[in-house]
Amino acid sequence: MFDLGGVLIGLDVSRTVKELEALGIRMDGEAGQVEFMSLLMDLETGRMEARDFLDTLSGFSTKPFTAGQFEQAWGSIFTGFDMDAIQFIRKLKDRYRLLLLSNTNALHVPVFERLLKEQSGIPGMHQLFDKVYYSHLLRMRKPDREIYEHVIRDSGIDPAETLFIDDLKENTDAARELGFRVHQLKEGEKVEEVLTTYVMA
Repeated sequence: MFDLGGVLIGLDVSRTVKELEALGIRMDGEAGQVEFMSLLMDLETGRMEARDFLDTLSGFSTKPFTAGQFEQAWGSIFTGFDMDAIQFIRKLKDRYRLLLLSNTNALHVPVFERLLKEQSGIPGMHQLFDKVYYSHLLRMRKPDREIYEHVIRDSGIDPAETLFIDDLKENTDAARELGFRVHQLKEGEKVEEVLTTYVMA
C-alpha cells in the first residue's frame, strides 16, 4: 500500500506558494496559515467542494483570477512521477495486490492523472493499482485511524501481510498501531530499493 505525494510523485510546495502569490492570494501570518490549513483539511475530506474552496481563497486575493489560472497554480505542486518506482510497481502487479492511499483533493486528481499518462502511458491510477483510496472521496484522511480501518474492511487485506510506504511519520505510526508493516520513506531513498528489500526478505 502506497502513499502518493512524496513517495511516487515529487512535491514542491514552494512552487505553489509562489504561483498563488502571483495570483494575489496570500495567507500571511499565523492566523492566515491556520485558516488556510483548515480550508485545506475541509477540501481533503470532502467537506468543501472545489468550487467553494476556490471562491473562498479568492476572498484573500488582491486581484481577480480565473478558475483556470487557479487550477494551474494549485497543480504546480507536482514535479513529476518517479518513473523508476512506477516501473518497479508495474512488475509487482502480477505477484501482489497493490493499493494507493492518498490525502488528496478533487483539484489535484486530474493533474496527477494527466502526469501519469504523459510520463508512463498508463491511463490512470486505477490501471496501476488494484484499489485506489482518496481522502476527499472517503471523507476521512490519514493519520486518522478510521481511514485505515476502512481500507482494511473494504479491501479485505491482512495488515500483518501488508507493507505501507508513506513519507510522513504520523501516517506510518498510525498504520503500525493497526498492525501494518510500515516504512517511512526518507529523503533520498528510492521506492524500488525499499521494495526490493521487503520482496527479497
